[in-house]
Amino acid sequence: MQAMAAFPGSTEPTLVEMPDPPEPGEGEVLCRTVELGICGTDREILKNTRPVLPEGADFLALGHECLARVEALGGEVDAVSVGDLVVPVVRRPLPGETLRPDLLAPGAYVERGIVSEHGFSLPLWLDRPEFLVPVPPGAEELAVLTEPQSVAEKGINEALLLQQARVSPETWVETPPRVLVTGMGPIGFAGIIGCLARGWPVTLYGRDPRDSFRATLAEELGACYRPAELWETGPGDVENEGFDLVLECTGHDGVMMTTAGWLAARGVMVWLGGLHRPEPVPHDVAAMMWFGFLRNHIFLGSVNAAERDFRDALEHLARLQETHEETLKKMITSRVSLDEAEWHYTNREPQGVKVVVDYE
Repeated sequence: MQAMAAFPGSTEPTLVEMPDPPEPGEGEVLCRTVELGICGTDREILKNTRPVLPEGADFLALGHECLARVEALGGEVDAVSVGDLVVPVVRRPLPGETLRPDLLAPGAYVERGIVSEHGFSLPLWLDRPEFLVPVPPGAEELAVLTEPQSVAEKGINEALLLQQARVSPETWVETPPRVLVTGMGPIGFAGIIGCLARGWPVTLYGRDPRDSFRATLAEELGACYRPAELWETGPGDVENEGFDLVLECTGHDGVMMTTAGWLAARGVMVWLGGLHRPEPVPHDVAAMMWFGFLRNHIFLGSVNAAERDFRDALEHLARLQETHEETLKKMITSRVSLDEAEWHYTNREPQGVKVVVDYE
């Protein structure tokens, strides 16, 4: 069977032949990939030419945004059944680690398709049931978007948890927060979906013209779009027109610095973007620190996701599918076979959102 791989020293994705997995042993599940999303993380692994390889391997099989079907069960497995559709979680703790996996420090975990374990571009692979999230009926059509959606869900859930702990349990419940999402990639759209599914108003801040495909898609979902060129100064009255929550999905330090100044008192900014290792660039952070000090801001880094967030992702995708099914389908801007996917692993379509490799 073939998989898409990253080799040390190369920026090019390579199709490799790999042996079929053995029959599942006790506590194991054999899964077949149905759909696979291509992600900015895949491109970043290739770009930096230093994939973190599984022990004894000379390449890393890519792929971590996966919808799969259960093919066979080993002994002592009753959490899933043959034929079930599942979404695998990406990060797994090393033996002896007890902290929630998405909160572990580097070196304390593996991530399938990213760090030290082959990913899901393999058509067939073995896993354990505790790492498989069943797809509920009605959520199948968009379930391949679950993993990127879970990343935004974690950021939202962590921000909500902190706010309710420090202010009151009713915070952002009786009165929804005003949310700003920066960035028009998959995580930006996941942030929009996670907020709208909770009934929270969302503004998207991006560089596209107002009549672009992605700007139109955001507004069809229910977000308000603000192009950066027409909104350089942001809200005039931060307390009354600013934001309670900013989901920063660009990883661009200039965008972060600008929009941090748009947080109202007790606001939270969640950093969800940051694929590129930054070059040292001097910034005047005095204003961000001053207003953060005066307004009791929280700045929160968030990556990966917990099982809680995967389940929220599936629930919220299904919820919006009831009212915006055709719009959500537009987020999958290309479908390709595995042998047609190489270009997409190193390039982005100008108005693309999500490319999906279809294995069936």
